Amino acid sequence: MPSNVLPQPDGPDTRRIKRSRVLSFALLAVAAVVFSLRPEVFGDPQAQPWHALLHVWRIVLGVALMVAALGVQVAVGVRWRRGLRRSAEQEPSTRGTPPGNQAAGDR
Repeated sequence: MPSNVLPQPDGPDTRRIKRSRVLSFALLAVAAVVFSLRPEVFGDPQAQPWHALLHVWRIVLGVALMVAALGVQVAVGVRWRRGLRRSAEQEPSTRGTPPGNQAAGDR
């Protein structure tokens, strides 16, 4: 029965994972700043016709930054798992073959 425990990442993978976490944190921090912007910061809301658009665009931009942070994490995870699968395919292992696929003399 195969194990569900994943091995620890090696050197380049560890650096890539750390960098992706820093990038995701930075994207989330920028999203928090964008969400905290208030249209009043840019002047009198009654005198500016684009006041309502600023409300909509800061929400859209904040959500886009949050989705980008999630996308970075997913992309790095998929790349790491693909590398694990590739390395598992390269090393031939007969340990996991079921007995029905072996020759009759080997059983």
